[in-house]
Amino acid sequence: MAETLSPAYKIFKSLSVSTNELYNESVQFLQTKFKTKNELFTIASPFGQLLVVLHNLTQLILYYIEDSITELNIYEASRPSSVYSLAALAGHNPSRAISSVGTILVKPSATVDLVKFPGNTLILTNYMNMACENNGLNYVIELPGDEVRLNLNSSSGINLSIRQGRLQQQTFSANGQPFQSFQVGFPNNFLIDQFMVNVYVNGEKWTKYESLLDIPRKANGFICRTGVTNGLDIFFGNNSFGVIPNAGSVVLVEYLVTEGSAGNINLDNLSDISMKFSDTGFNSIGDEITMDDSVSISVTGAPNFGTDPETLALTRLIAPRTSKNYALVNLDNYEVLMQKLQMFSSVRVTLDPADDRIINLFLVPDITKVFSKGTDYFNLIENKFKLTTFQKNEILKYIEKSGTKLISTVIRILDPVPSKYVLNIGLVTYSGFDKTSIKTQIYEKLGKYFINNTRKDRIPKSDLIKLIEEIDGVDSVSIVIIGANNEANVKANPTKSNLPLLGLDEFNDIIIGGNEFAIIRGGFTDRVGNTYAAGLSEDKACAVNILFKGETQITR
Repeated sequence: MAETLSPAYKIFKSLSVSTNELYNESVQFLQTKFKTKNELFTIASPFGQLLVVLHNLTQLILYYIEDSITELNIYEASRPSSVYSLAALAGHNPSRAISSVGTILVKPSATVDLVKFPGNTLILTNYMNMACENNGLNYVIELPGDEVRLNLNSSSGINLSIRQGRLQQQTFSANGQPFQSFQVGFPNNFLIDQFMVNVYVNGEKWTKYESLLDIPRKANGFICRTGVTNGLDIFFGNNSFGVIPNAGSVVLVEYLVTEGSAGNINLDNLSDISMKFSDTGFNSIGDEITMDDSVSISVTGAPNFGTDPETLALTRLIAPRTSKNYALVNLDNYEVLMQKLQMFSSVRVTLDPADDRIINLFLVPDITKVFSKGTDYFNLIENKFKLTTFQKNEILKYIEKSGTKLISTVIRILDPVPSKYVLNIGLVTYSGFDKTSIKTQIYEKLGKYFINNTRKDRIPKSDLIKLIEEIDGVDSVSIVIIGANNEANVKANPTKSNLPLLGLDEFNDIIIGGNEFAIIRGGFTDRVGNTYAAGLSEDKACAVNILFKGETQITR
């Protein structure tokens, strides 16, 4: 028969996870059992000292239990290593930084000394270093082969791709075991370029695959994963999936360390971008040649498309939605892939209505990196809201590199269609406040709102009213939103009544269509003939018109 504990030795009266409650009940039990008072039973007594130690140990145990449970939840974990570990278990490979890419034209210098060049040929090698004087960062030229030759007698020059970063490498020795892995140590693994990782075994370049199951039998392949704490993890196969490097083979891992979005150069005038070679070239007999005296460099495509490492918040958001087979098979997979770039303020992925094999990508560039203040928004060139041809091509390359795209799928990148709107604002202000200051604050707040706006469906007028009401000195606000498309529809149908609203609803909210993005810009004429100038203006109707209708006297 099982023995039960006598009630005389029952210490705790109720279940509790509070260490203070456990401690107090223990003290009460000892005082009752030994018939002592607080003056006699203190932490200086033997039992008191033991009780304090047990109290502290219990606290540590409960903290450990709470911490271990919390860190197992990707949405509540606080340590980056926990979040990335859970993401890896879910099949998600956290994205590292992506280096910015541009193009340059290298031509023979007018002052080149042809005596130094037998055969009039200058040899440029792959991954030669260049320095950008605009941002002080290092760039490398990216060639399809080991070298390219520039004919110094030709005036046409050669077009080259450049990539921001600096090439580094580490060497390992293979042991001939199946599934051998190497950890490439680097202090900040997320600064290693997402794609620019090459592996050479005994001097032979092997192919990178997304999954071990993708490596063909007896193929020279490897997979690369972002390290949880630092560096990269490189994995080889088992002869059924990929070849095992022979014991003693020299494994060279080559990678590009990049600064991510810091390598992007946002200058409209390409001639303002200055690039210089920091490495030497070679002539046809192998002599080193100083590049500054031999060639001239002009930038034909500003370095762009660089992105920062994936943030913890983004990892928490997209890790549960990651494709477990690393394939791009549905719209969610494409949306996650575009969000990982962190380049867009709006991402919409849809199937084409006419053909479900065509996937339409609606992408609006993130313009928050362009502005220094909110008022700049109203004067921004509209092309800044659209991707350039170069950027579209880089996105298509990124899609090809990042997943297994279905052969029958066609990707189409849609240009956002700008819908122009004007804000007519009426104000009642308190007396004693400077109206010019109030107007400037309105421009600044509205500009920042639309810069950071990520709404895909509507822009509520109530949001704009709330922003303005928060400005000191504003008592009452009224806003009337006028849309270019709606005004054009009314002018085109002057005899029709009850026309449907275009781009607006009955609440005077802005309604965003499928391929539209709303901008406060002006540049159109309304139904009664009022012309609104593009941008801001002090002496004529423009994108934002502010009318001070009255003042409220402050009573003391």
